[in-house]
Amino acid sequence: MKKIVALFAFVSVLCSLSAQRVNETVTMFGKDQLQGFTINVSNAPANIVADALADKFENQFSLKGSNKKGFRVYENQTCKAFGDANYDIYFTTNTVGKKNSQYTQVTLVVTNGNLNSITFSNDPRTSRNIVMFLENLPNDVEAYKIKLRIEQLKNELANLKKERENLEKNRVKTNDKIATTSEEAKKTTDQIQKLTAEIEKMQDQFNTNQDPTLKEQIDKANKDKQALLKTQSSTQKTLLNLNDDIVKLNSKLDTNAKKTANRETELKTLEQQQQQQQQQQ
Repeated sequence: MKKIVALFAFVSVLCSLSAQRVNETVTMFGKDQLQGFTINVSNAPANIVADALADKFENQFSLKGSNKKGFRVYENQTCKAFGDANYDIYFTTNTVGKKNSQYTQVTLVVTNGNLNSITFSNDPRTSRNIVMFLENLPNDVEAYKIKLRIEQLKNELANLKKERENLEKNRVKTNDKIATTSEEAKKTTDQIQKLTAEIEKMQDQFNTNQDPTLKEQIDKANKDKQALLKTQSSTQKTLLNLNDDIVKLNSKLDTNAKKTANRETELKTLEQQQQQQQQQQ
């Protein structure tokens, strides 16, 4: 039921986006006055709308374009959306309105060469095709935004995968260091215990015979024990730091997993929307 509601909502959005009015207009291409068509698009800023239009012309229709006098221009090429003839196609986008109510105004000019603009008065059939093309532009923009987001999500997921792999490698290395350091700590503790027992034994002997040589041995053993105790303290601090590192790495891995799951869910949803759009075309 939720899928049906979501699909209905998605189709409703597309329908509302399509309900845009196309008007004939006059524009300047350098010093030349051209007649064309204009539509206002409210679902994206001018740069995104321009990129969406260029993407449609250049990727879907395989046209080759260039920038001239503030327009994106496709010269002497066939665009099946308009007809079977060769056309010169010009478009530009502008931001219109105040800050909180801005929209993008798209101007599209199609000529049959020599700056002879196609209009309803001289070519009503091609003009109707142009109008239909522009009426669908908001949907094309929405599809382009989804395409961009899908590409962004795929890049983010690739980066998250690399991050996860590096974190897992660091965790393995840190666990190896913990194992090595723990073994060193055990050896140091065993040495301290052994040396303590030897000192106690020598002390008992010294208490009995007061041998000066034995006193020197006890003093040396105590110095060795102090050195071992310092090593033990340093090793324990190292272990604490390594364990803290493991906690931080686990936390980062948890965050990575949550981000990955969220991105994968969003990607799946957008790919489904993209598939629905393609089926409706």
